[in-house]
Amino acid sequence: MESFEKKDDYIHTIDQHFMGKAKTSSCYLIKGDKIALYDAGPTAVLEKVLNGIKEIGYNPEDISALFCSHVHMDHSAGAGTLCRELPNLRVYVHENGAEHLKNPERLTKSMLRVFGQELTDQFYGEMVPVPEDRIHPLKDGEIVDLGHGVSYRVIFTPGHAGHHLALYDENNKTIFAGEGLGIYFGEDDVYFPSTPPPEFDLGLAVQSIIKLEQLDCDKIYFSHFGPAKDPKQALQKSKELLISWGRAVGNAMQDSDDKEYIFGELLKESMHCLDHLDETSDAYAKYKEMNQFRCPTACGPGYYRYFKKGGKMI
Repeated sequence: MESFEKKDDYIHTIDQHFMGKAKTSSCYLIKGDKIALYDAGPTAVLEKVLNGIKEIGYNPEDISALFCSHVHMDHSAGAGTLCRELPNLRVYVHENGAEHLKNPERLTKSMLRVFGQELTDQFYGEMVPVPEDRIHPLKDGEIVDLGHGVSYRVIFTPGHAGHHLALYDENNKTIFAGEGLGIYFGEDDVYFPSTPPPEFDLGLAVQSIIKLEQLDCDKIYFSHFGPAKDPKQALQKSKELLISWGRAVGNAMQDSDDKEYIFGELLKESMHCLDHLDETSDAYAKYKEMNQFRCPTACGPGYYRYFKKGGKMI
């Protein structure tokens, strides 16, 4: 597979090969009169991103805008390094996340606690600060015009993170959803919620999807990974799974405070995402292993913290 795929006359998906795996994490090159990226990825994948830009046919120095869906390191850790290499680059991020790009120390420490130094270096690389004068803090509803009929309205979509944003192109009926709808594997039509601590908020996440459902939309692009085959199904399925996984955790917490039991109940619920797959297939085995990892390490703890802080089931 090449580093990129053309998805529209003005949109290309660039495969970041995050953690060495294809079709798990992407950024997008968007062409108007100006050239922009949606999500940079971590510093460790920037060579792939820059090579993808060149393969598409552009000089990376022509990129003038980087939109960060949110500041989690797998989406934005490379922003500071890109600013060093691309002199015309301006970084657009929701105003609630701008401080983390100026001073990424807390984000880096969080990754080190989870992965340790060796894996953080391997998977993410160094996250250097973005100069304050290169940051454009975005407000909900703000319009960014790239020219040539391509402009984006900022849609504040908290839930996955408190500063998460989507972009909506009304002219082309396109949404860049970031991680607000979770993660998606189009080859196998598999959806998973993405609910990491400490900021995940189920109520806000569902309300953000409802907000996106009100938009006239023909195309939805996930940061993990690629375009949805059926945008309406993507919105509905993502919302339903957020709620059903939340009920699995919430009900289990009413029975016990034992995390092993709680996350085990979530794992049982999560396996219903694979009901349409043949249980003997390689795909089923791959996603089962993924669920076995994600439920106790990321998704389960996110729901657990949400309910412990007083969050409600939906």
